[in-house]
Amino acid sequence: MQRTGLHGYLLSNRAFSAPAVEQAVRAMDLRGRRHLLDAGTGAGGGLVALARAAGPDAHVLGVDANPDVLALADEHAKAEGVADRVSTRAADLLDVLAEAAAGDGAFDAIWASDVIWPGNVPDPAAAVAALAGALAPGGVAGIFTSNYYQSMFLPGYSRLQNKLRIASELNWGIPGEGSAHYERHVHWAVAAGLRDVRVRVFPRIGFPTDEDPAVRAYLETVVWPELKEAATTRGADAGMSAAEIEQAVGLLTPGGPDYVLDEPGYYVVHPTLLVTGLR
Repeated sequence: MQRTGLHGYLLSNRAFSAPAVEQAVRAMDLRGRRHLLDAGTGAGGGLVALARAAGPDAHVLGVDANPDVLALADEHAKAEGVADRVSTRAADLLDVLAEAAAGDGAFDAIWASDVIWPGNVPDPAAAVAALAGALAPGGVAGIFTSNYYQSMFLPGYSRLQNKLRIASELNWGIPGEGSAHYERHVHWAVAAGLRDVRVRVFPRIGFPTDEDPAVRAYLETVVWPELKEAATTRGADAGMSAAEIEQAVGLLTPGGPDYVLDEPGYYVVHPTLLVTGLR
């Protein structure tokens, strides 16, 4: 993905996810926690939400392996008036967690949004264990996922969407089941020894779409290109017929006669998940 394309992707994703992220961060009850980590900060949506929730005496470190995106996070923090409470660092997340575990820089809270999954790390369970080890005693971990593959992107076309999900999984090269499956966040948290593990759902609903500009931008910048690529490259491997691939492309093509977003009554539901646990 080109740099400009990546930036547009991250900004659209941040704007769409913001309501769910704000709710999830508030649910972590960060009052009194002073040393926080935003693991895989990207465009800084979590960074700003964490700084607001923890208050003016806290400091949030945003870490991302891609230095090109950190300017987006810094700009967002400045625009939202919390730049004095945050800093960013280009680094490998596992290195940062290992440093915190080995020294006296353990975190009071760690937020990880859509960063620990098999598309990013080869051993998600080990990554969550490292995250738990980087917490101070009593520290809280918040593992957040947009729950992308369980979202309702094509209401009324559930069988077609199920096949598109499989095609996308194949395109990303991620497992369809097993210990490293992307839905195993709770299993990883329990295996890491975190206490009081809880799961909460914060649905992000897009309807009416014309009243929420973040919805169209998100779908057309983030979701539709990914699903169309999956359909055309791995659709046949996922059991899609040629007619189903053609149908999917038609539904996902803006301006086309079958464009799904132009259907009266179209809606999207993202059942985002937050898994929390204490050290």
